[in-house]
Amino acid sequence: MRVSGQLAVIALLGAAGFGGWYAYQGGYLGNQPAAQQGASAGARGNRGGAAGPATVEVDTVKTGRIVEVREAVGTVRAYESITVTAKVAGVIDQIGFEEGQKVNAGDVLVQLDAAERRAEIDQAVAEANRAVALRNEIAIKLERAQALNRTGAGTSAQVEDLTAQMKSLEGSIASAQAQRKAAEARLEDLTIRAPFNGRVGTRAVSLGAYIAPGTRITSLDDLSKVRLDFAVPENLLARLEPGQTVNAISAAYKGRTFKGKVSTIDPRVDQATRTARLTAEFENPDEALKPGMFLAVSLEVSANNEAVVVPEEAIVSEGLRHVVYPVKDSKVERRVITIGQRQGGKVEVVEGLKAGETIVVLGVQRVRPGAEVIARPLGSSAQDPQPAPAANRQQPSRSTLNAPTAIGTAQAAEAK
Repeated sequence: MRVSGQLAVIALLGAAGFGGWYAYQGGYLGNQPAAQQGASAGARGNRGGAAGPATVEVDTVKTGRIVEVREAVGTVRAYESITVTAKVAGVIDQIGFEEGQKVNAGDVLVQLDAAERRAEIDQAVAEANRAVALRNEIAIKLERAQALNRTGAGTSAQVEDLTAQMKSLEGSIASAQAQRKAAEARLEDLTIRAPFNGRVGTRAVSLGAYIAPGTRITSLDDLSKVRLDFAVPENLLARLEPGQTVNAISAAYKGRTFKGKVSTIDPRVDQATRTARLTAEFENPDEALKPGMFLAVSLEVSANNEAVVVPEEAIVSEGLRHVVYPVKDSKVERRVITIGQRQGGKVEVVEGLKAGETIVVLGVQRVRPGAEVIARPLGSSAQDPQPAPAANRQQPSRSTLNAPTAIGTAQAAEAK
């Protein structure tokens, strides 16, 4: 390129630079509102500045009821339960129940054919009647022989013979009566009755079937109350006692909790599992709980009505430690606590806090020990929002959070 061309280019660049400087000094850029420039400068200068006090929500430490609960699983069994079987062999003559029916103690469930047993009873009664008739006849002869013997017309040998016959007939009468009672007992064995109130299950026999002793006929369960068997670790043995409350839930009944009491504590500990077996009793008026059901169990081991409790949100976990932030005179303190049971969104504080103290619940991630905070009652921010601190409104350059507000004001001035 020629020297003249290079000089021309340099002249053009110089003219462009001078025009830009002139436009800045006396043109549009030079007339920008001071508020916008101050806000921009404040925003840039505030990047390293300190923020104001953090706003947190606090609550007062209270006392409440905390129940120590141990979880387990258990199996339901009927309060009373049997398998109805036959005691003697026989042919089923009558079935006196419907499957699933409720029966009362003494109701006839099954009647076996009893014709032979009734015949045995009739025979025993006949033998007893014959022996009684003979005894009465011998008694008359004995009285006559005794009268004749007193007058000298009879002999004492005749009296002794008739007396022996009387004793023999008395024995025959007793034997016949015993045979009758035995026949009646055998007849009763042919009638199978319910030993207690309950509900029968499905039947395993049919009318006219021949059954042997021990044959299953049906089942009978008393479901007005049920028993629940479950196990707990042996380290709880010293704290277990009959009457402790047991809550149980079943997958079959969503949202329903069954309440019972511990009735029995097994005196033996299982050597394989090192657990103690407990039995709880539950009232079951609607028979919702059935034998064999699986239930999730909550055993109330102990209860403390004056436990110190705090919301779960107020506790910060730091490894194995638990920390809360009490507030006093608008300043935050860091304190390590020992916690106990958790229940319904509350946590029991065993050590480190007292009732009546104020602690940070919401905003714990924004506080530091010794820092000042703006404390609001828990839940007040959603109902009564507070304006920004006055210091932040008057000096926007101290916080980068206020920089957008200043820029918005400058844009509004420009629009006017």
